[in-house]
Amino acid sequence: MPKNSLSRWTLALLRIVLGIIFMYHGYLKLFVAGALPGTAQFFASVGIPIANVSAVIVAFAEFFGGLFLIFGVITKWTTLVLIFQMLVAFFMVHLKNGLLVSNGGYEFVLLILVALFVVLVNGAGALSFGKLFKSKNLQ
Repeated sequence: MPKNSLSRWTLALLRIVLGIIFMYHGYLKLFVAGALPGTAQFFASVGIPIANVSAVIVAFAEFFGGLFLIFGVITKWTTLVLIFQMLVAFFMVHLKNGLLVSNGGYEFVLLILVALFVVLVNGAGALSFGKLFKSKNLQ
């Protein structure tokens, strides 16, 4: 079955949109006054271990992971880190609230997880700075 002319760009589009979402969430945690301590406090309240350290790790993973996704570099490793992070959010925060995001549920996290899995399995797509590198680890 032949691919249409737009299909080769769809993975890049998905990757870039995911990158924007993650980068913005990381930006908020890192650069908005009081957000990082608030994130740590929330993490502690839901039972995430070493909440202060975890909040910093999550903030950096989101910001730089989003940036890496936007540019399409180290996409495999970035998606693995972000999938882990989203699985923690799914099971420790959202699952108990049911499906609907309006009730604090998991529908958005589930959509992000599936999108990350698609990028993990299929790679960065046509529009990727990682394609400039010969090493598969940098793509």
